[in-house]
Amino acid sequence: MTTAITNIPGIGPSTAKILIKNGFKTVGEIAGTTVEKLSRVPGFGTVRASSVIKAANGPLPTSRTRRAKTAISRTRSTGKKASSYKKYVKKKRPISEKQKKEKLRKEKLRKEKLRKEKLRKAKQRKEKLRKAKQRKEKQRKEKQRKEKQRKEKQRKEKLRKEKQRKEKMKKEKSRKKKPTQKRKK
Repeated sequence: MTTAITNIPGIGPSTAKILIKNGFKTVGEIAGTTVEKLSRVPGFGTVRASSVIKAANGPLPTSRTRRAKTAISRTRSTGKKASSYKKYVKKKRPISEKQKKEKLRKEKLRKEKLRKEKLRKAKQRKEKLRKAKQRKEKQRKEKQRKEKQRKEKQRKEKLRKEKQRKEKMKKEKSRKKKPTQKRKK
């Protein structure tokens, strides 16, 4: 068995911590131990140890409340029924037609509410996806615009440099043509 030891009637969270500190981590370990070993644990006498081992070996309650578990453990350890036991264990009572209709109406309302909630969440998801798509599209366009601007700037820079280079060459040619003229006498 690998069930949590708090499922054993009479074992709460604080007792479970004490048991874990002393090496009892699973229901199977508790069920397989002796009364002497378990009575060495602080807070456990021979009577409590034997009732906990007995409870661990028996069927464990699954859907009862914490108080019902306690009431059951008192019943098992003392042999008498706890007075609080009846309060916490639910009994099925016959349901009248009016109660059935009311239950059906509440169930319909609950289902309708769940359906509306699902629709609302689906709508929110779609809206979120639409906004994300718009944002990506905007980012893509912005990136394209910046790329276009960068290319245009590069083109203009290239033209400017080309123009400067041509002007420079013109000046150099004009200087070469007029190196020194000889005077005629």
